[in-house]
Amino acid sequence: MKRAALSLKKPIGLSNRLGPFLGKFIKINLARVLFNEFFELFSNFMLKDLVLFFYTLRFLKPIQLYWRVYLKLVGRRSFFLNKNEEIHTRHLELIPPIPKHDSLIGEQFFFLNQNMSISFPINWNAPEKSKLWLYNLHYFDFLNQKNNDSALGLQLMKDWVQQNNIIGTGNGWEPYPLSLRIVNWIKFFDRIGRTDEIEQLQSSLFLQTRVLADRLEYHLLGNHLFKNAVALIFSGSYFEGEEAKKWIKKGLQIFIGQVREQILKDGGHFERSPMYHVLISEDILDCLNLNLSRQFFSITEEQYIRRKIVDMLNVLADIVHQDGDIPFFNDSALRIAPSPKEIFRYAESLGIKTVQFDHVSKNRSLINIYEKPDFGLFIFENRKSKCIFDAGMIGPDHLPGHAHCDTLSYELSISGHRCIVNSGTYQYAGTLRNLFRATSAHNTVRVDSKEQHEIWSTFRVARRGYPFNLQIFRSNNYGSIAASHSGYTRLAGKIVHRREIVCRDDSWVVTDCLEGRGMHQADNYIHFHPDVQIISKSSSEVKCSLYDVAFSLKVLEGESIDWEEGLYSPEFGVSEINQVLVLRKKSLCPIKFSYQITIH
Repeated sequence: MKRAALSLKKPIGLSNRLGPFLGKFIKINLARVLFNEFFELFSNFMLKDLVLFFYTLRFLKPIQLYWRVYLKLVGRRSFFLNKNEEIHTRHLELIPPIPKHDSLIGEQFFFLNQNMSISFPINWNAPEKSKLWLYNLHYFDFLNQKNNDSALGLQLMKDWVQQNNIIGTGNGWEPYPLSLRIVNWIKFFDRIGRTDEIEQLQSSLFLQTRVLADRLEYHLLGNHLFKNAVALIFSGSYFEGEEAKKWIKKGLQIFIGQVREQILKDGGHFERSPMYHVLISEDILDCLNLNLSRQFFSITEEQYIRRKIVDMLNVLADIVHQDGDIPFFNDSALRIAPSPKEIFRYAESLGIKTVQFDHVSKNRSLINIYEKPDFGLFIFENRKSKCIFDAGMIGPDHLPGHAHCDTLSYELSISGHRCIVNSGTYQYAGTLRNLFRATSAHNTVRVDSKEQHEIWSTFRVARRGYPFNLQIFRSNNYGSIAASHSGYTRLAGKIVHRREIVCRDDSWVVTDCLEGRGMHQADNYIHFHPDVQIISKSSSEVKCSLYDVAFSLKVLEGESIDWEEGLYSPEFGVSEINQVLVLRKKSLCPIKFSYQITIH
């Protein structure tokens, strides 16, 4: 279908400008760019920062380093408009995708629980807003929310084109928001059908995809590169012509390769974040949806992708809390990804059959254990409660940006309600970012006020620990899991933290042991959900209620109970005060703690 005429010229690529001298040019300039890049970083660092930088850099893949340099070299690339091209598009006839969370409410944008009034022209790069907030603004998720004003959506799209007319300037031209916006625009166009206004916007969409194809995020990899691939597949399917064919070919090449790398053997996503697991699941379902009309997957590829998404959905069905939503390990928050219920409903609409999504814990007489050894989560259920235990890696070594210090932490639900929780994720940049990533923000043990993993900056981790010596035992009325991690072996005395959790019909026993040499300070954190009411407390026991359920926590071995006030963030930009029970001990190794949670 003919849509619009567009005056564009293909970008002048680095290879076109340098021709046969490309390889020689890069070799000559590689050292110069690296030197300038690292000198700029090093000049602002103290010795401690240099050590952190070294231990961060050593884990990166060569391709990440190469593309960081490559992007520096081609940063001045220009896109010229001097060749007439006609834009042709297809109607995709998508099965209705999952609606986005409401973020355009009345005359207000609402992202990350912060609002901004709509006033034309829109300030698309408002300096008072965080980068993540502005990213969300540029995603255009609001085009595909349930309560959608199509006329306002079109007006905002035209304003975006007018206000973001200098390629490479502002947040909107960065590859990640480009990728999400491309998919959102195409879903929106496909839903409302052909209009004169859409025809005027298609040239911008075509140009946005051209820019994205030139700026794929090989320097980051992970979910960023995955989103880039999905956007290329969508645009390659929506547009016709030789360039569109190249987009879909490149997108498929990346997509298939990244599914093989990022989806682990047990079906978990390799960044080990439940939130990103759901987001990537949605992306895969969207591509299977698109494939129903475009059939770009080969039969073998489609069968493989369907098997992988079934594995992912099975993981999701097992790891959710009794309230039906995700736990908070690594960077995870509610109202960013679709709800698990929406994911399963969408999969069913595409003819994908999985296990029944039954998150409600029924009265059970047996102990149920679900193991996700690659994803790193282990789930125990008894008659009334569900425990989700993290004994996995913090993420792939080359990509720990979404990692928290939550190794050997756990979350616990009782009778459908969250009881013991990790602190969540409040922000991606700012003074509270690493407070919520810290060991003390999770239900685990901190040694000598040091972090399990050397988190620093916003998305960086230097030295990190690894889980080992995992042991699981199960019977009809008893189950246990034990694991150790090496995160504190960098400290004097080479401390190893080992935790065992024992599950019985109505109780949980948590035992921690720090093995090593010398005198050390140990702090064992237990974060209660804000809904937990403290009924009474003593030096060794606390009695609580959670709605209509009573439970108690009793110290079996260790020092007396201490209390702190904590922050709980179930959504970006939201924090609630909660009570944190802390067991503290300073002594020679081995140091041992033990406590029992009993449901009455």
